[in-house]
Amino acid sequence: MAILAVSREYGSGGREIGRRLAARLGYAYVDKERLFQDLDHRGKRWGRAARELDEVCPTLWERHDWQYQGYISLVESLILDYAVQDRVVLIGRGAVILLQGVPFCLKVRLTAPLEVRVERVMLEESLDREAAAQLITRVDQDRACYLQTNYSKVWNDAGNYDLVLNTGRLGYDQTVELLLAALAEKESLATPGARDRLADLALACRLKARLATDSRILAPTLKVRLDDGGAIIVSGVIHTPKEMQLVQEIAGEVCGSKALQFDLKRR
Repeated sequence: MAILAVSREYGSGGREIGRRLAARLGYAYVDKERLFQDLDHRGKRWGRAARELDEVCPTLWERHDWQYQGYISLVESLILDYAVQDRVVLIGRGAVILLQGVPFCLKVRLTAPLEVRVERVMLEESLDREAAAQLITRVDQDRACYLQTNYSKVWNDAGNYDLVLNTGRLGYDQTVELLLAALAEKESLATPGARDRLADLALACRLKARLATDSRILAPTLKVRLDDGGAIIVSGVIHTPKEMQLVQEIAGEVCGSKALQFDLKRR
């Protein structure tokens, strides 16, 4: 089956549309609350970080902080693991960017005119017009900054998406119907090769998260990527032979028999 990844302006109805579509198809629905629960299970530190840092614009200090990098890596790993399980609606958190190379993922941006969004937020959050407008501006700016900071992508660039839908014009019901039709067209692209590639990508993200959250490793330059041939490459600068050995041991533990390459340099 195809996967749906949704990016949404605040007040465009992303949550409601995502829930309706998930219910129609019997898909899992993964939004911040689902991810918060998952991160709680990883430890109180990560659940607390999620509630403080979720889709907000990080400060300069946070961008280089070990905990922030670990948090982002864990979120990425969770999103990719859900994608591998299939039949899922993923809301926000950079899922559209993380799944750019997955042909059977429908990548959608939901928008609506500001006045429509203000009316919706006033109703949903019991706010007056001015407060609703201010909240929309702040949330949208945070989401744009989150994507730019972590993935160097422009949030409202239509080139990131398969579809850009105006829910103010279409309404929720018609938007859901259009998404159902578009997902059906994507299903034929879920070939065994494409699924294997996604599984390898998820494995690379799992290793990245493991390394980024291990307090014994103090190597902020470590990177993990999947090359075109399917090998997982770990690169960066490490400080000691012991740290290099630890990185290699963790990579072997996480990846098992998967092809691994190391490009680790000593400082």
